Amino acid sequence: MSTPRPVPVVIGTAGHIDHGKSALVQALTGVHPDRWDEEKRRGITIDLGYAQIDYPDGLEIGFVDVPGHEKLVRKMVAGATGMGAALLVISCDDGVMPQTREHFQVLQMLGVNRGVIALSKVDLVDDDTRLLARADAEELIENSAWADVEIIEVSAHRGDGMDELRGALRELALAAQAEKNSLHAFSLPVQRSFALHGAGTVVTGVCASGQLKEGNRVELVPGGKLSRVRRVQVHGRPAAEAEPGLRTALNLPDFEAEDCPRGVVLCHPGSMRSGKLIRVTITPLPSAPKLEHGSEVQFLAGTAALNGKLWLPPAGLLGALNGEPPWLADLELENEVALIPGQRLVLRRPSPATNLAAGRFLAFGARRLRRRDQAQRDLLLELAKVLDQPEELLLQMLNLLGRSLTTAELALELGWTESACVKYLSQAAARGTVRQIGNDNWVGAGRIGALGKDVASAIVGWRRKCPHRLRIPLTELRDRLGKKKSKALGELDDNDLAQVGLQKLAGTDWQLLDVEVDSQFVESANRVLELLASGGLSPASGDELAESCALSSSDLKCALEYLQDLDQLVRISGGLLFARKVVEELRATVVAQLQEAQLDIPSLRDRFQTSRKFLMPLLEHLDAKGVTERRGGNRLLRNPKAPL
Repeated sequence: MSTPRPVPVVIGTAGHIDHGKSALVQALTGVHPDRWDEEKRRGITIDLGYAQIDYPDGLEIGFVDVPGHEKLVRKMVAGATGMGAALLVISCDDGVMPQTREHFQVLQMLGVNRGVIALSKVDLVDDDTRLLARADAEELIENSAWADVEIIEVSAHRGDGMDELRGALRELALAAQAEKNSLHAFSLPVQRSFALHGAGTVVTGVCASGQLKEGNRVELVPGGKLSRVRRVQVHGRPAAEAEPGLRTALNLPDFEAEDCPRGVVLCHPGSMRSGKLIRVTITPLPSAPKLEHGSEVQFLAGTAALNGKLWLPPAGLLGALNGEPPWLADLELENEVALIPGQRLVLRRPSPATNLAAGRFLAFGARRLRRRDQAQRDLLLELAKVLDQPEELLLQMLNLLGRSLTTAELALELGWTESACVKYLSQAAARGTVRQIGNDNWVGAGRIGALGKDVASAIVGWRRKCPHRLRIPLTELRDRLGKKKSKALGELDDNDLAQVGLQKLAGTDWQLLDVEVDSQFVESANRVLELLASGGLSPASGDELAESCALSSSDLKCALEYLQDLDQLVRISGGLLFARKVVEELRATVVAQLQEAQLDIPSLRDRFQTSRKFLMPLLEHLDAKGVTERRGGNRLLRNPKAPL
């Protein structure tokens, strides 16, 4: 026989109990997939079984055989993880049965749209019964993605149709084989784990994405435990690396078998997230019972089967139950599960067991969505539209998270490789849909636009409250934006801020652009400034200013705030206010004195016709601003141009 060439695809069986799935696998592969004594004693499959077809030219196709009993659908879904195609088995003597329909339904829910139908046990029926079974199968698949698949009549015991089936499966495997891609990091949902004497723990499953070589390290998610990979096997033979679509066994000496139950995922360290509260889109099955808010459901995804509660949106909101599916929902699970955006899932009613809905995972949540979270729902629904479009998915994930992310953080959220993130971030940056902040922080341009709207709204509210102000205090802006959005202010550059009428300034206030102030108010404020300036370094008190300018105390306060926003005043400790131009004159005189000799305080007092009551706090202000530095009884010049 030629050198083995495993096809990167796993074909799974599906169908009603006792329709001959395992017997067909044995006839095709020479290996009976039932491994346990109980399975052999009872003559039914109760767990996943594995085998492979070997062709004379070396081509190999892996098989996973799944249980057909209604109580074991969760194991059927675990087996369907990694299936690239399916062999749907329908017995000619029974025709389509309840688990036939349920398994076929699950295959469609998980996106397994390639397959072959085997009408088994053809040796046990007459022609009329055989034709009825074929008609039954054709009715089952009409108007589905399976509508044109081959239907082959076979007998595992007598050999009828087996050569034709082998040929059809070969063509199916070659058409459905997984393609290598550089997008997703390595992941392998665990189907089985066991201890092997002398080797340690062995974990098996179908490689879902990425590549893994001997010597690499892997992480269990959820759980976080790490192990190096001692050996890699594909189809029971040593292999250079694990690849998508291949039945894979990994020897992990740092794990115990109980560390790796069915349902966890092996991945590159730090490349996959897990959580208990998940955001999903769901499409209810037409024949399923009505979904209820807060109802108990069984969640099936990958090889995981968990119980949880379904939380639906309030009626009347976008994506709520009175809208068109898919609907947005929260699932609160009993334990954490590892998922990547876009991963398919199945919801079932625990008792009496039945399929309820198909779905796709969107993101993990910190808390359940409430009525007030419509903006978050809108972002999630936008994400749901682009799950199969990498660059758009990356952008919408940035917008959804609402903050800047490093390349590594974004890769973790998406389950991608960092190199894939770099590639798509570069493309998106060239299109202007994402922005780079610093060396390795990224934010969606759409997010900047949304934040800009919030900033603009905050400014409008502030201007309504204080129409005389030319600046907005950062504390006020942050209070109006809220804690989360105020943290994102740093993501807006000067151009972004200018578009919403804002300019960053050093200090505690930011400048408002293109602000118009009432002309009569401006005249009153200018009179206040003239009076302050005329007082030099012995300014009038607040009451004197109000009386001289015929202003109320509140109007005077507004005028002084306006003048401060114009940088026409200098406020020093104790709340004293001076006209800036006279303080600048003082600075110039102090600088000149210190450049020639020591500071002469009496001459300063005389020069500005003031008293120590005002002069000494002003000199201390120059010290505090870094213009001067006090040394004993004298002062030294530090920075003559330091801002006041």
